[in-house]
Parts: sequence; structure tokens; C-alpha cells
Amino acid sequence: MSKPQPQQQTPPFPNKYHVKLVSSSDSKACIICYKPSTTVLLADGNGDFFYVCPGHLLDEQFASPIHPQEYSDLISSQKELTDKKAKLEKDLEMEKPYIWNTVAGYWKDKKEKGEETKYDKLKKELGEVTKGLEDKTKSVNGYKFKLYKLHQDIYKGRIMAHQKKVYSVQRATKIQQEGFFPSVPSHNLE
Repeated sequence: MSKPQPQQQTPPFPNKYHVKLVSSSDSKACIICYKPSTTVLLADGNGDFFYVCPGHLLDEQFASPIHPQEYSDLISSQKELTDKKAKLEKDLEMEKPYIWNTVAGYWKDKKEKGEETKYDKLKKELGEVTKGLEDKTKSVNGYKFKLYKLHQDIYKGRIMAHQKKVYSVQRATKIQQEGFFPSVPSHNLE
């Protein structure tokens, strides 16, 4: 006979938080360092929110960004440019003019005719690729993520705080109901 499996409770809100900014007059204490912060993490479905400093979002032990397709495209194009740059550097090294070529007159003839050598073309192309790679790297490093996933321990703490709040509200309403506390006996003692 198989044992019945315990039911998995679905969390009250998903582990997907949107980054929102508020005005400085609406800033509140960060949940980690208690400094005033204007950055708010808001759970999908508005089930949870809290204030946090932007620096804490860089900590992998607190939260990790959810990479959108746009960011993945930037990373892939950066990798392509890096590979292309490495190939061009290798080709450039192969075409590099050495002293024995100038002695033989090979490079001198090309320069006098005004022709652009393969080395010059590769050098120019390498400069363009390097500039493009620098731009992509700046874009990747400066990318502002809008969605974050909390570390599992932090997320569990947020769920526990939410459940504690719900329990407190339920308890307060039960206390207000008539008949919650026992009543004083009404019969006479004689």
C-alpha cells in the first residue's frame, strides 16, 4: 500500500518581483540595512512588496535577475563579437609584415601603388569590431533588470511573514466575535 502524498501548498504569491521606483518623499526603510530607499520590489499579483536598496539587488544571496530575451540577445551578440575579435587578432598576426618582407620589397610595392594591404584591412576591421564590442559590453553592464527572483531563504521568509500577517488578522476578527471568551455564570449562589 502506498502512503498518501502530502499536498503541496501553493504559495500566496509567486517568486517573481517587479522593480518599481517611488519618489524620495515616499521612501521607506530597506528591509536589510534600514536606510531610506526609493526602490520597491512588488510581487506578481500585488501579494507582497518591500523596500530595498538597489545595491542589495546585485547580491546573488538576496535576489537574482530574471533575464529577458533582450538581455539574452545582448549577451549572444557580445559573445559573437568577442569570437570575431579573437579570429581577427589571429588573422592579423598571420598577416603581420615582418622585416624580411620589407627587405624583399613586397610591402614597399603595395604602398607605392596606393593599394591597401590585407594587413591594413584587417587592422581597420579589428578597430571597428573592438569599438562595437566595447559598446555591447557597456550595454550589458548597464542593463537595468525589471524582474527579480528572490533567493529561496529570503522568499520563504517573505511567505512566512505574509502567513503571520494573515493569521494575526484572522485572530483579531475571532477575538471580536461574540462567544469567543467564556461568559460569567449568571445563576445565583444562595
